[in-house]
Amino acid sequence: MNKVFITGATGFIGSRLAEMACEREIPVVALVRTWSHAARLSRLPASMAHGDVLNPDSLRTAMQGCDVVFHCAVDNTVGGPLHRRVSVEGTANVMQAALETGVKRVVHLSSSAVFGYRPEPDAATEAGAYRYSGDDYCDGKIDAEKTALRYYREHALPVTVLRPTIVYGPFSFWDEDAVVAIRQGRMVLVDGAKGICNSLYVDNLVEAMLLAAEHTEAVGEVFHISDAHPITWKDFLEAHARVLGDYYLPLPEMTAQEIAAIWVQQIKRSPSSLEQTLRLIRDPRARQALRSIPMVARSLNAGKAVARALLPKPMRRRMKQKLLGGTANALSANGAQPASIPVLSQTQANMFATFDKVAFSIEKARRVLGYAPKFDFAAGMECTATWIKWARL
Repeated sequence: MNKVFITGATGFIGSRLAEMACEREIPVVALVRTWSHAARLSRLPASMAHGDVLNPDSLRTAMQGCDVVFHCAVDNTVGGPLHRRVSVEGTANVMQAALETGVKRVVHLSSSAVFGYRPEPDAATEAGAYRYSGDDYCDGKIDAEKTALRYYREHALPVTVLRPTIVYGPFSFWDEDAVVAIRQGRMVLVDGAKGICNSLYVDNLVEAMLLAAEHTEAVGEVFHISDAHPITWKDFLEAHARVLGDYYLPLPEMTAQEIAAIWVQQIKRSPSSLEQTLRLIRDPRARQALRSIPMVARSLNAGKAVARALLPKPMRRRMKQKLLGGTANALSANGAQPASIPVLSQTQANMFATFDKVAFSIEKARRVLGYAPKFDFAAGMECTATWIKWARL
C-alpha cells in the first residue's frame, strides 16, 4: 500500500486504523468532517482532509493519489430513516469517487448486523441471507453493503466487504456505555445474558482490514471478522464490572418481559411539569447549581425575606419540609416509588437476550486472508481496562 484513504477516520475504528497504519509507515489521508473530533488524529503523521461522504467533490479531491480506500464512516448523530439514507448515499459516493480516481482496492466496513439482532442459523457463514428487520441501522448496513458489491459487479471496482461483530476496545462506545451503566447501577443481565457475544477486539479487526487490502483473492468477497473464540454477554459485561471493582458484582438479572413491562409502566406515568420541578429542587446538587446563578440567587434571597416578613416560623418550617423533605426520586404520578429503569432500551434488551445465538465463523477469513486474531478476550480486556481507568470512566 502506497497511500491509504480513510473515511470515518475520527471514529473509534477509523482512528485505530490510522494509528496502526502510521506505525507501519503507511501514508494516511484521513477524511475529517468535524475538526473538533480530530484530536486523536492530530498526534499522527497523517494528512487530514476536510470533507464529507455526502459531498462527492470533497471525496474526489481528498482521494487523489491514494491506492487503497477504507470506508469506515457511519453517522451516529442522526437516527431513523435519515441514518439509513446517509449510510447508503455515503457509500455510493465513496465507491463512485474511488472509481473515478483509479483506486486499486476499497475495503468496505459492513457489520454482522446485516442479519438483524436475531440471526438465523445460516448467518454463521458468509452465505447466509440478508435479513431486513425494520431497524434502520441494520437495514442501512444491508443496503450499503449491496451498494458496494454492486460497484464490484457492474463497474469492476475492486471491493472487499468485511462484517465485524461486536467491536470493543479503547474508545469504544460499547465499553463506555457498559461501564457508565454499571457504575450507575442501571445495567442488568437479560435472561442471565447467556447468549453468545461475538466479541472482536479492535486491533484484530484492523489487522483483518489491512490484510483485506493486500490479498488479490479478497476482491469481490465478503468476510465475517470476529475473535477466535466467542464468549457470553454475561462474561463481556461482568469483565467490565470487574474493572470498576468486585463490589459491582454480581450484576442484577431481569427477564426481557420484565424490562418491557417497566418501559410500558414508565410511559404510562410520565411526570408532570410540577413533579419534574419538585424533583429538581429536591436534588441538593441542582439547588447548589441554581444558587450559583446570580439572578436566581437574588430571587431566592428576596423570596426568603418576604416569607420571613409575612409568615410565622412554624409555617415556614412546614413549607420547607413539604418542598425539600422528599428525595429526588420519591415522587411519581401515583405517589409510589418509581421502579428503577435500566439503561437498556428494548432493542438492547433483545440484543443481550437473543442476539448472536449464532457464532459467526471466521474460517473463510483465515483461509483466504490469513487472518489469525492475536488478541483473545483476556488480552483485549486488559488493554481496555487500562483505557477505562485512564479515561476515568
